[in-house]
Amino acid sequence: MRHHHVRSVAAVFFVGLSLIAGACSRPAEDATASGPDASERSAVLIMSTLNNPFFVSVKNGAEAQAAKNGIELNVQNANNSASTALDLATTAVTKQPGILILDPVGSQSGTASVNAANQAGVPVMAFDRRPDGGNLETFVGYDPIQAGRNAADALAKGLGKEGKIVEIQGILGTNVARDRSKGFQEQIAEYSGIATVATQAADFDRGKALNVMTNILQAHPDINGVYAANDEMAMGVLAALKARNLTDKVVLVGNDGIADALAAVNAGEMYATNAESPYALGQKVIDLATNVLEGNQVEKDTKLQGELVTKENVAEYAQKLISIGATADVPPALR
Repeated sequence: MRHHHVRSVAAVFFVGLSLIAGACSRPAEDATASGPDASERSAVLIMSTLNNPFFVSVKNGAEAQAAKNGIELNVQNANNSASTALDLATTAVTKQPGILILDPVGSQSGTASVNAANQAGVPVMAFDRRPDGGNLETFVGYDPIQAGRNAADALAKGLGKEGKIVEIQGILGTNVARDRSKGFQEQIAEYSGIATVATQAADFDRGKALNVMTNILQAHPDINGVYAANDEMAMGVLAALKARNLTDKVVLVGNDGIADALAAVNAGEMYATNAESPYALGQKVIDLATNVLEGNQVEKDTKLQGELVTKENVAEYAQKLISIGATADVPPALR
């Protein structure tokens, strides 16, 4: 299984941020005539979507880091379309950027974009969702199996280890959704007093999750807990719970740590989120890309770990986000 890479980085993401920051403040002469020329310090970043606060924050972190590192960054949006992503990648590699950075729409479809870069001789890396094939310089992402396990343990704790629960899954065409579900299901099975009464995908989408959860509540009005595989879906679930006045009766756990989820945790409407700072991920992506551009050795696989955030530590977590420049990811009440 992927989560046992000896060479992977498995530290809570904040631990490495001082190292990232150090690597970023490179001397100015790197960008002068003695170093790589301007064309070799260019990167095209193709985002799966910018209709999700998580990915908007990844973009913000990447852009801030690129400015620090002296990288000319061109961010493009595939709008959750695999064909658009491939079109963008195919066009990008004809212009021979220093590196192509992919956030694949799907793990299988992402392979075509990697292959396009390989054939054009353009270095390519990916993050968050792992392409199924092709040759990558490096991959970085949060550990999705561990994320699912963390959520299962948090939900079990919030429930006192017994109750009826629902699992809301993400886009099952991505390794992230499959692995978060795998980790969650394996770990929740350890709690014999907890029964899963419904498992349904809502594609990491807030509106879809609202509809899915509304339908599930009609069939199972007596549930005690919900795991949503990302916070956008958790917010949809929360809206469905509020409509039935069930927020006090249902323990809700999400994943990502977006501002709306942190606000809900702080307000006691949501029990926990396995926070995976997208801003920190964007910073790390560009730091790795910079090393590839400069010809430095990089790990083939960098695995970041999230941090479980509950009401007890949400204020402390918010301050960590502010310290790395991710103030936009912190709700006003916690700034």
